[in-house]
Amino acid sequence: MRWLRRTAARLALLAGIALVVPAGAVHPTTISLTTIGTAKAVDAGDGVVWVLALGSEAAAGEDVMVGLTDAIQLVGVNLDTGRAVAVGLPRDLYVELDDGRARLNTALRDDGPEGIAREVDDLLGIEPDVVLVTGFEGFLTMMGAVGDVRVDSPQAFTTEDGDVRVERGRNTFDADQSLSYARTRETLPGGSDFERVANHQRLLLGTLERLRSAEDEEGFLEGVALSALGGLETDMSPAEVYRLVQALTLVDPGRTTGCIITGTFGTEDGASVVYPDLAQARAVGDDARDDARLQGGCRDDTG
Repeated sequence: MRWLRRTAARLALLAGIALVVPAGAVHPTTISLTTIGTAKAVDAGDGVVWVLALGSEAAAGEDVMVGLTDAIQLVGVNLDTGRAVAVGLPRDLYVELDDGRARLNTALRDDGPEGIAREVDDLLGIEPDVVLVTGFEGFLTMMGAVGDVRVDSPQAFTTEDGDVRVERGRNTFDADQSLSYARTRETLPGGSDFERVANHQRLLLGTLERLRSAEDEEGFLEGVALSALGGLETDMSPAEVYRLVQALTLVDPGRTTGCIITGTFGTEDGASVVYPDLAQARAVGDDARDDARLQGGCRDDTG
């Protein structure tokens, strides 16, 4: 009767969403969901849904749109197969914005969700269906509802705040530890933003595994979704939000791949930047666009 329990949980979740969306006028916005263009994949409930997931540095009580976005992942979910792909974009990618060239992590703050979606489309040739933005407060709330996640690390290090000793191999993180892990850059072995983006993908995979393993726990799915709704601001209908949540629970972590867009380091106006490898970005986008698969690999030095 797993299917019956799952269906009942999702119907309860949909009813809860219908009661509270949108809620941004009552609570500070800690999570934002914005549709881009027609968002046909979300509306139809089949094909590939592309979600641009952004981690904002907005402090508690601040609107998530005001912060720099130091975590940038374009996630494609194939609703027909459960396959998914995450394309990581380093925050320092130097791109052409509306007001001139700047680092990608300023695009949301300066040009809004549509602006950063446009930049991602220019780089990869993939227009996101949805832009998801969460700040520290929203991240901690959601991860607290998800529970402890397991993350495999290829290297050992201590997080920048000194609170977490990451071991080589399997680690288990609670919400606060997950945030420390995701924010760390300076104490990584190479001190590179490429390493941090890779850690973001490892944390994402661990979260997907946790969602998948716990989806039949009574009240789990509702708790995760409802934890976000108090500070949610969205232009999506309740049915669209429901389909998006459902899509995430259908992802098979074993069929999820990751890729990071690389480039060359440089300096602009005294700040470190990365000039993106445009050929790699477009090749990855062309490969993954229609089916959320990377049959040709990541096209970087590591293959």
